[in-house]
Amino acid sequence: MSLEEIISSYFVYPLVNRTGEYNPVNTITYAVILFAAAYLLYSKVLKGRVRIDGKFAAVFVSFTVFASSIHVLDDMKIVVSSVLVTPLIQVAVGAFFLISLSAALLIQKHLKIEYWKTLLAVALIPSTLIIPFILSKAQNAAGLAYVLAFFALSASTLYAVHKKFPKILKKENFAVLSAHMLDASSTFVSIGFFGYREQHFLPTFLINVFGPAVMFPLKLLVIGFVLYAFDREIKDGQMRTFFKILVLVLGLAPGARDMLRLSIPA
Repeated sequence: MSLEEIISSYFVYPLVNRTGEYNPVNTITYAVILFAAAYLLYSKVLKGRVRIDGKFAAVFVSFTVFASSIHVLDDMKIVVSSVLVTPLIQVAVGAFFLISLSAALLIQKHLKIEYWKTLLAVALIPSTLIIPFILSKAQNAAGLAYVLAFFALSASTLYAVHKKFPKILKKENFAVLSAHMLDASSTFVSIGFFGYREQHFLPTFLINVFGPAVMFPLKLLVIGFVLYAFDREIKDGQMRTFFKILVLVLGLAPGARDMLRLSIPA
C-alpha cells in the first residue's frame, strides 16, 4: 500500500465520511502528535509564564467542556462542520485556547486581571448557553441518570480508596481516574443499555469478548499505569502536573460528549 493510499484509507476516509472510527494507524499517529504538541506547548509557551496548578486545571477543564458541548451540537445537526469532527475539533479548540491565552496574558500584564479568570470566562460563558440548550432537547433522561449513577458509584469508590490510602492514590491521580470513570460510565451505558457502538479498535475487541463493563477495569489499568509512569519518570513537577491534566481531559472530553449525546434524540 502506497503512502497516498495509507493516508486516504486511515486518515482522510474517516474524516470525510464522518465515521468517527479509529484504527491502529491513526490512533498511534494522533497519540504521538498529541503528546509531542503537548510537550511543545508546555516547554515553549507555558513554562515560566503560567503556573500549572488547580487554576490552570480548571481552565483546561472548562475548555474541554466547551469543546464537548460544541461537538454535541454537531451530533444534533445544529451546527454542521467538518472542523467539528475528531481530531479536527481538538486542533480548532487548541488554536482557540492559544489565542485566548495570549490575550489573557496581555490582559493580566496591563489590567492586572489574572489570566485564568479571563480564560474561564471565555470558555464557560458559551458553555452555560450551549449545555442548557442541549439539555432542553433531552429525550433520554434515563440514559443521563444511568451515566451519572455509575459515575457516582465508581468515583466514590475511588475516593474511598484515596482517603484510605492517600499515598497510593494521590489526590491528582484520583481526579484523573475519576474523569476516566465518566468516560467508562458513558460507554458502558451507551453500549449496554442503548445499543451504541464503540469507535476505538482495542475497546471494541475487549467489549466484544467481555462486554461493555470491561471499560471500568480497562480504564483503571491503563490510566493507572500511565499515572504511575508519570510519577516515576517525570522529575519536573510542573510538567508532570501538566501531563496529568492532559490525561484527565482525554477522559473528560469523550465522557462529557457521550453523556450529553446520549440524552438527545438519536
